[in-house]
Amino acid sequence: MTKLPEKNVLDGNKQPRTTTGEMKSALGKLRDYLKELLGEDSSDKEAARQALGINLKQWAEQIDSKADSEEIQSAIQNKVDRSELEGKTLALEAEIAKRGTPVGSIDYFAMATPPAGYLKADGSQVGRETYPDLFAAIGTTFGSGDGSTTFNLPDLIDRFAEGSSTPGVKREAGLPNIAGVVGPIDDYSSSNLTGSFYNAGAIGYDATSGNTGNGWKLGFDASRSNPIYGASDSVQPPALTLLPCIKAFDAATNPGLIDITGLANEVDGKLDRVIDSKPVRYVIDAYNDGTNWYRKWSDGWLEQGGQTSKSNQAITLLKPYSGNDYTLVMTVSDAAAPSYGALVGAIPYVKTTTSFTPRIYYTNANIDSNCNWYTTGQGI
Repeated sequence: MTKLPEKNVLDGNKQPRTTTGEMKSALGKLRDYLKELLGEDSSDKEAARQALGINLKQWAEQIDSKADSEEIQSAIQNKVDRSELEGKTLALEAEIAKRGTPVGSIDYFAMATPPAGYLKADGSQVGRETYPDLFAAIGTTFGSGDGSTTFNLPDLIDRFAEGSSTPGVKREAGLPNIAGVVGPIDDYSSSNLTGSFYNAGAIGYDATSGNTGNGWKLGFDASRSNPIYGASDSVQPPALTLLPCIKAFDAATNPGLIDITGLANEVDGKLDRVIDSKPVRYVIDAYNDGTNWYRKWSDGWLEQGGQTSKSNQAITLLKPYSGNDYTLVMTVSDAAAPSYGALVGAIPYVKTTTSFTPRIYYTNANIDSNCNWYTTGQGI
């Protein structure tokens, strides 16, 4: 066992005075001595521990008296396991959600983007499986969407909310009617006035032969018909625009409440493609059976075409247009007999949003002939 350094080396009484090297050596010996003090038993170490008042047996008894291994293990086993803790956490979160804003609530926000858990209340169609709790709350009150897989959100853009026991009714702008009657006017009598008309006072006029008396002024005041008029200087009340939103799911307690795949598909279907800050059109629907075809673009523009061999026979369009102003082009693809004369052209005889009737004219006849047709315009 390492020997302790001389006492006078450490207490400053050594002569000559302790050097730096001697002090470093003494401290090193002291460190090694203490390090070895509690190591394997030997008579020297035991004597040193007794000299310092260290009783290892007493220390061991104190440690044993604190808690044996069985008690520690039992205490650990009695703790709540992870699954039980998670179950209690979910129950607590569900209870908190009940006390928060319920799904289907309408709130207004000062920012342009809905916060987590909300959708913009703009009348959009959303998936029934994507937002099952919201669909369970409002159903098809504000529109049935496509009738099977989607439903409509309430539309509060450019509208004021009105309290009603029947949610979902849209009221268009309007004012009460203004009514009044002017009865037969004879001389200055004003007894035949009703509604908004009234006698505004007599006026004099030059009498003609055989006629004397006074005339009167006809007044008009809408408030006489309905007191709502004149009660305000404007139909539009003072207002501050905010973003109307509907609570769709509880983002804090259960992000899995929505179908992530369905949501991704919805977002992808509504995504605006932009290149160099300019929106880019893209085809969202297409069809081609070898004879007839169509292409529908993201901005609603529609193209379609086909072939026909009949003149004066209606052709039903594969997709309807929003109006009759769509462009229609027809070309004749084969030649008729010489007796029919020269081709004059192919024109639509009847044209609607859903069909047209072609006519193929030659100088001497209106006959059947193979014809290619093409239309383009705004679809619906």
